[in-house]
Amino acid sequence: MEAGLQAFYDILKRRKSIRQFSGKAIEEEKLARLWEVLRSSPSAANRQPWHFIVLPKKGREKFDQEVLTKDGFHSAPIIIVACAVPDEAWVRKEDGENYAWVDVSIAVTEFITAATAEGLGTCWVASFNLNQAKKLLKLPEEFEIVTLLAVGYPLTPLTVETKQRKELSNILSYHNMT
Repeated sequence: MEAGLQAFYDILKRRKSIRQFSGKAIEEEKLARLWEVLRSSPSAANRQPWHFIVLPKKGREKFDQEVLTKDGFHSAPIIIVACAVPDEAWVRKEDGENYAWVDVSIAVTEFITAATAEGLGTCWVASFNLNQAKKLLKLPEEFEIVTLLAVGYPLTPLTVETKQRKELSNILSYHNMT
């Protein structure tokens, strides 16, 4: 396997959910690259039905105390509130399925991969006080919070770890249509 391809797969192997951050500030040039990843992520019919709210550590104390359920996230220099905007999304005609949440998930996943490449840790935060987050952020009615994303330098370096995974035969099957 060529070196560039190997490096890409190594990034995927190093990615893990980080729940303790060093508190070190993230360099502006890294953030600029990561914001561009969010901006350029693919979405159904290129609708880009999302909005991302960046909450720097400074001034976030009330949010941390009232919204986050894990203290380790308080040390993240940035929390991103990833919102779907369903009214802007592509909708599948056959069943009316709105793709806003899928599109936001794609953008966040690409961001996570890029952040890992930059040496940063992330955590997709699903357990938080949703109603309090909406209240404190004064979100427009049409915004739906998909996730909070904690971002920063991990307290311990990102390393390749073997993770418990299902066997491939349990999650993948071939279906011959002929």
